[in-house]
Amino acid sequence: MAKAKTLAEFQVKIADDGETATLHISDSEGGTLELQATREQLDVIADEIDRMLEATEEADEA
Repeated sequence: MAKAKTLAEFQVKIADDGETATLHISDSEGGTLELQATREQLDVIADEIDRMLEATEEADEA
């Protein structure tokens, strides 16, 4: 597996249909990635981020 790069920028642009969005991800070395995602996929991403934030918040409080 390739070494993880540092996130530089993250944008979500909602499509005109309101049901999909384009994720634009840039790394600190200038690389970019664009992905199209459905509302369902965005919901899964949001849930995973929420879980990570909750877990790290509990660790900060301990």
